Amino acid sequence: MSGLLGIPRERIPIAVAMVVALAVTLVWLQRRFDQSDVKKGIAMALEYRPGGGRKSVFDALVALGRGDPRCDGKVVSALLGDVDVRCSLPGDLGTEYEFRVLLDGKRPPRPANPAAQALLAGIGQSGKVR
Repeated sequence: MSGLLGIPRERIPIAVAMVVALAVTLVWLQRRFDQSDVKKGIAMALEYRPGGGRKSVFDALVALGRGDPRCDGKVVSALLGDVDVRCSLPGDLGTEYEFRVLLDGKRPPRPANPAAQALLAGIGQSGKVR
């Protein structure tokens, strides 16, 4: 009558099914949390107004005149709430603007590549894009 880890032999299939169901549920939940974090990270990156200016990153990207930005992201660290956000413009697919965003909101998004640095540098205190 003894089975695996003290589980009766006839109940092993039920135990295995329960462990598989738990694993699938945890993976599904983690993906949902990651999707939510990515959406929040993209919103924070696009709404960022360097130096407290009037223009946001979204406004600066649109002002380039190459179409509306298309952004995607991935969670770098779920523990820290660190999201890597990458935006491109339909009229200039070769250029990608990358930002690292911490979801705690204590620090502003920071540029993570030269194109994003140039974009933020171009947004002056007056809110004009150079």
